[in-house]
Amino acid sequence: MADYDICFRGGRVHLWGELQDVDLYVRGESIALLSGRGESYGARRVVDVSGKIIIPGIIDLHAHTRDPGYTHKEDFLTASRAAAAGGVTTWVDMPNVEPPTTTVELFREKKARAEKGSLVDFGHFVSGVNFEEIPKLAAAGVTGFKIFQVSGAYPHDPRLALNDEGKLLQCFRAIAKTGLVCVVHPFNQPLFDSFSAEAFAQGKPPNHVTFAEIYTKEAVWESAISSLLMLQRESGVRLHVVHTHAARSLNLLRQAKGRGQSVTVEIDPKYFHLGRKDLEEKGPQVCPAGFVLEDPERIAKIWRSFRNGTIDNIGSDHAPHTNEEVEKQRIDAWTAAMGNPQYDHYLSVFLTDVHEGKLSLANLVRCLSETPARILGIFPRKGILLPGSDADLVVVDWERERVLSNKGLFTKVQWSPYAGWKVQGVPVLTMVRGKIVAEDGKVTGEPGHGKFIAGVSQ
Repeated sequence: MADYDICFRGGRVHLWGELQDVDLYVRGESIALLSGRGESYGARRVVDVSGKIIIPGIIDLHAHTRDPGYTHKEDFLTASRAAAAGGVTTWVDMPNVEPPTTTVELFREKKARAEKGSLVDFGHFVSGVNFEEIPKLAAAGVTGFKIFQVSGAYPHDPRLALNDEGKLLQCFRAIAKTGLVCVVHPFNQPLFDSFSAEAFAQGKPPNHVTFAEIYTKEAVWESAISSLLMLQRESGVRLHVVHTHAARSLNLLRQAKGRGQSVTVEIDPKYFHLGRKDLEEKGPQVCPAGFVLEDPERIAKIWRSFRNGTIDNIGSDHAPHTNEEVEKQRIDAWTAAMGNPQYDHYLSVFLTDVHEGKLSLANLVRCLSETPARILGIFPRKGILLPGSDADLVVVDWERERVLSNKGLFTKVQWSPYAGWKVQGVPVLTMVRGKIVAEDGKVTGEPGHGKFIAGVSQ
């Protein structure tokens, strides 16, 4: 009689920062046993993973699933299929949908849609712009709150923008009382507007190249993050800062951590993967990236910040638009849709970084799985491969190489900014709570398998 449902035999399992030669057994939705080589227990299915490694499933705290309201670009089903293919077992999405997620009723409606569509686990960050709604939303079980300081640079919903410091302090104080995380997209909108006006006066065209250059100016981010850190001190909110690609901003955040401030730091991959060459070859599909990678000081600072722990997690910023929508950036990037899909090729891009020696596998797992679970308050239920943890895992063919393409994608928009890249390290199986949802390039999971992740007060 089989004691376990599945055994992954012959591989190396990532645990506590190193690869260990153990077999992994799953029973129901959980990891049941890690056994040494030579020990054998009954399982209904044995998966031979010899020569492969097993890592925790990715927990992505930064997704734009476009559902509801923009489902011509993506929806909960297609986003979760792409996520499963790319090694993502839990995603948390943002409130800039239509209607924006600002009330308990809208949160519950969105959650119900995701429960029907998603085949991986999920959460929802909701907007904190309506201060009186914050305690109600927390009581309803939201995953956390999201604030956008950017309001006019590209089509972020002005109904979700909050960049007045006095109002931000009110918002932070209200969220602090809930104990939930407050995610902020930092941005000095007036300064960006001033830089934009200067560029236009100099005769620069309002296209994607000009936009990317201005959008990633250090001052736009450093000034906003400096203010946010002051407001965090005043309010005590659990602050999670996203899009941190500016060197001086990373210095500020490292200093804040040294002072004991409650702040965590996220970066998204486009800034340290996609450079000026990509911007020239693929155009608007890459924007607003393109310039950070060309600054030796900034890119060196980013890699150091991975190694010294300043950067806590990587968030995908999976933000699909149709190719027709982003191509409008060539005429006017200030009014066109901006963002790119990430999920289909997500893990392979980072595994290549490890092969190239840019960061260690342990650091990658920390940033993709362990720390995101800690930020949500769900570690060690998720984010690590221990007996009793959810059986969320990815089997990786560590040595396999492939060239990425736009063929066979699961994202609805059917393009990837990484098409043409040669990568090393390929996810060949993804499991979510004991259910294999992707295997050998095919998505096998069923809509509705995903469960909602409620926020945990900390």
